[in-house]
Amino acid sequence: MNSGAGITNVERVRLLADLAGINVTDEDLSEVANRFASLMDELDRLKELDLSNVQPVVIFAEEP
Repeated sequence: MNSGAGITNVERVRLLADLAGINVTDEDLSEVANRFASLMDELDRLKELDLSNVQPVVIFAEEP
C-alpha cells in the first residue's frame, strides 16, 4: 500500500507518529510500517461491502 504522493510506508508512519507524539524507534519503524500497511489494506476491503441496505445506528440521541 502506497497511496501517498511518493511517500513510503516508513515515511508515512514516521510522520504520523511524530504528529501523534508517539515515539517509534528506528529499529521498530519497519515492523510498525508493515503492520500499518496491513491494517490499511484490511480497511480498504471494507469499501467493497454493499451497505445499501444497512440502516445507520444512532449512538447519541439528539437532544430536544
